[in-house]
Amino acid sequence: MKDKVFDKYMKLIESFLKNEINVGEFEKRYLRSFKDETEKLGENLFIILNDLFESVDRYWNECKPGEETDYEISEEQLKVDAEKAFQNLLYLQTL
Repeated sequence: MKDKVFDKYMKLIESFLKNEINVGEFEKRYLRSFKDETEKLGENLFIILNDLFESVDRYWNECKPGEETDYEISEEQLKVDAEKAFQNLLYLQTL
């Protein structure tokens, strides 16, 4: 699997994981990209990206690690979730 949409999300997630962009910029760009996506996403790609969207939506800058709830997560947990999505995307790429 290789296309522009896939590459766009891989690059965005990777830039966050490598600290090339901060959490605020990642949150803004990811939410905007996903909400405004016009390309049809395959089912597996959608599931991975939607799961991360839900995590980004739950991120709250004042939430501290270990204080996460069903409704808010810390930056640390968002990084864990982003890494999981990144690894799932890498696997999806092999299919």
